[in-house]
Amino acid sequence: MNIAILGGSFDPVHAEHINIVRAAAEKLNTDKIIVMPAFVPPHKQGKNMASAQDRFAMAKLAFSKIKNCEVSSYEINAGGTSYTYLTVAYFRKKYPDARFYLLVGSDMLKDFYSWKNPELILEEADLVVCNREGDPVNFKTEQLKFFAKFRKVFKVLDYVGRNISSTKVRVLCAFGEDLKPYLTEDVIDYIEANQLYRVPHVKDALRYLKPVRAKHSMRVALMAAEVGMKYKIPESTLILASALHDTAKNLDLSAPELFGFSLTENVPPSVLHQFTGAYLAEHTFGITDEDILNAVRYHTSGRPNMSMLEKILFLADMLEQGRTFPHVKKLREWYYKDINECMYRCLRHQIKYLKKSGATIYPLTLRAFEYYKENRSH
Repeated sequence: MNIAILGGSFDPVHAEHINIVRAAAEKLNTDKIIVMPAFVPPHKQGKNMASAQDRFAMAKLAFSKIKNCEVSSYEINAGGTSYTYLTVAYFRKKYPDARFYLLVGSDMLKDFYSWKNPELILEEADLVVCNREGDPVNFKTEQLKFFAKFRKVFKVLDYVGRNISSTKVRVLCAFGEDLKPYLTEDVIDYIEANQLYRVPHVKDALRYLKPVRAKHSMRVALMAAEVGMKYKIPESTLILASALHDTAKNLDLSAPELFGFSLTENVPPSVLHQFTGAYLAEHTFGITDEDILNAVRYHTSGRPNMSMLEKILFLADMLEQGRTFPHVKKLREWYYKDINECMYRCLRHQIKYLKKSGATIYPLTLRAFEYYKENRSH
């Protein structure tokens, strides 16, 4: 009996989860596939999640039409932190004569070495890796590394999935985007009926943005959310700050929302909207979180000693996937590797650009550059 196990948070379950299960059923000749929503996956603690019950319900809907596919509540019922070695051991006792395959994405292959008791997992199951568009993996190199560590090889599923993530789906949902390319209709209906992945004030903020600017803000949120978990910043905070950051971009100073707004110094026109945006966020949307307000307040100029949220918003605004200026790809690489080094390099790039174009350089930007230059670790 061949049994494949696919675990994950499924927050929410998306089309590529379903496609991987179908591919595994065909390529591995499985008799059963067990989909395992985690209760609290160790690598995602601190993230805003749908409840375990909601994630389980969505998975049941998504996989209901796949033959011999079972959505298990084992990890949810067990509670606490979900560890794969315990799950595999449980099913080994239940099916003592089965051959087990553990399905993981190519991104998880890189993390497998840090999982709890990976050797125990490999005693009971063969690791099967699924590749994904935009996440190329040199499997020959990885096989050598894997064998050197575990004296076993992993299998590669002959299927390449689209580059879809649950993080992306949650951000798109918060911004009111069409989810049909990513989710089944019954899962979309469940999300809408239960108001999952909504972030207060985002839809109100979008009313202040032209369509092109709204798409930009959504791309900022996508890029911010990609690293937020690494720095333990709630995803909803990153999404909200991204939605708010440009709300005053096209708002005239005479607008009633800015009544009472004032500055003690002159600022370049290109910088003004960060200050009016923070004022709008506080006085129109009622935002009281000072970190969010500061992230909006300094997202264009930067400043010395920024909080992690401030840095993420500043960089995501500058480097989101719609940006095409020279060297942007290299700067994006630093964003994912070393955020302080990325601040230094982005500020340096910004100042060079402003000097070359003859634009006014805001003194706060110069101070920010000097701060990150002095505090470099490279």
